[in-house]
Amino acid sequence: MPGEREMLSEAIARNCAVVLSLPSAGMLRHQKSRFLTEAADGIWLEAGAGEFALIDELIASQKPAGISFKSGHTKVVFASRILAVNREFRVNSEITLSAVAIAFPEKIKAIQRRNNYRVRVFPDCELAARVWRIAPRAHVGDRPMASQEVKSALRDLSVGGMGVTFQGENGNPPKITTEDRLRIELRHRETLLVIEGRMRSPTGPQQPGALFTGIQFKEMASDIEGRQKLTQLTRIIGEMQREEVRKARLGVA
Repeated sequence: MPGEREMLSEAIARNCAVVLSLPSAGMLRHQKSRFLTEAADGIWLEAGAGEFALIDELIASQKPAGISFKSGHTKVVFASRILAVNREFRVNSEITLSAVAIAFPEKIKAIQRRNNYRVRVFPDCELAARVWRIAPRAHVGDRPMASQEVKSALRDLSVGGMGVTFQGENGNPPKITTEDRLRIELRHRETLLVIEGRMRSPTGPQQPGALFTGIQFKEMASDIEGRQKLTQLTRIIGEMQREEVRKARLGVA
């Protein structure tokens, strides 16, 4: 996968569609836009009509605007100052349009978009999950010690991973890191699956004594046993998805 800078350069060269987010009164005004060209004085984007007063304010205050665009299965986001506005930016010999120039960003963030459908976990869906920290060379099928279990609540599930909330003891943070190798036990009715995974880096606000994050499953399609687990997991998710649709039709929250 190319780096963030390469993604940005390629997007500019392709005149990629972007979303320009302008801060105003504690909120964001989102505009559909596109990259026009890269110049020595910055990156030029198409500017929508009706926001020139706000753009002039942002240029004067030097408050950054937000820019986001898609590159394959990745969403790229960054913040940058608006440097100038040109209401008659010349695209070619026949076309002129309104445009804004933004400074080259100092930081760019690429976010992998999910490819797998995630089903929510309802209290009555008959799915339970348990998570243990295990040693780097331990066999994932071996039963770990009780002290290695991390108290967790399952929020959603896909074939690639699951969303969880880890709970610590006595208000302390849960003892788990992104470096830990995890043994995940999923039980759905009569089916029991044991899967290996690792915790994703937590994002967003957290609560004391808890960790709101996700687990990425280890690749399961590399051998026969893994493919069997993947088939069982897909079947479980399919059943839960059908139940989710049924609840939605009945208006069950």
